[in-house]
Amino acid sequence: MAKPRVLPRAFTLIELLVVIAIIAVLIGLLLPAVQKVREAAARMSCQNNLKQIALACTNYEVRNGRYPPSNTFGPYNGWPVLVLPDLEQENVRNIYVATANWYDPANDVPRNSRVKTFLCPSANGQRVGRSSAPNTTGAAYTGAAWDYSNVAVVAQTLLAYLNYPDPASYPITWRGVMSSQGSTVAQIADGLSNTLLIVEDANRPEYWVKGKRVTDRDPSFGGDGTATGTLVGGLWADHDKGFGIEGTSADGNTFVGDCAINCNNAFEVYAFHTGGANVALADGSVRFLREGMAIRTLAALGTRAGGEVVPGDF
Repeated sequence: MAKPRVLPRAFTLIELLVVIAIIAVLIGLLLPAVQKVREAAARMSCQNNLKQIALACTNYEVRNGRYPPSNTFGPYNGWPVLVLPDLEQENVRNIYVATANWYDPANDVPRNSRVKTFLCPSANGQRVGRSSAPNTTGAAYTGAAWDYSNVAVVAQTLLAYLNYPDPASYPITWRGVMSSQGSTVAQIADGLSNTLLIVEDANRPEYWVKGKRVTDRDPSFGGDGTATGTLVGGLWADHDKGFGIEGTSADGNTFVGDCAINCNNAFEVYAFHTGGANVALADGSVRFLREGMAIRTLAALGTRAGGEVVPGDF
């Protein structure tokens, strides 16, 4: 006589709910760790981008005796065009017409070409950059975005706010490495390791204040110099690359002030990394500046020959 088959015991509803709850708890515990790993990887990738750009600028200095200029005129072209070959972007450089302006039809294709090295993984890499043509107040031109910039000056308003000792020294102290025609190494009297070269200023032309996207108002200072004040920037080919460090109020809404890092991306040091922003120094090294950094320290790092004493642990 055949023995009756014993069917396997099925899970009860309560057991299934318990298993699901355990899985949910484990996912809840693992998700923050995964996010931290992703952010750490994005931060390292961003640092590598800055390293590559800084080395490209250094190679340019070796060839030409000075760093690339912040602004180029006649024709109007951004300094990143000058270092594209050093970033292994000959395919873009070869189609870029340097004898034409960045906004001319001849440069429509290269201007809209995305360069991976120019984009921080923590920012919105699919956005479109926007910049106005020189001496115009009309509609802005669009093109491929980027998340970095050079510090051209430390704004005179900030230096006055910080009570710098000698107003007559402003024309010297506020200049950055890539201001005007670009500095020689000898002009960087503060030392290559104490002077900013390239910094993060991410997600332009979107307007961000203290980690929040702002869509209901324009930057308080009028980002593009027009009556509308609409924020522009974040277009890698634009000729006007540098900005002047000013600092903001604690809430990030008003210029000038004590808030130095990740306060406002309207031409200030701003990143989407937890706790700070990446910067490259003139010696090619890359540092992470903490959000709590004193505005005076940031100003000191922005000048090439201000003679300030910079804390060793900045």
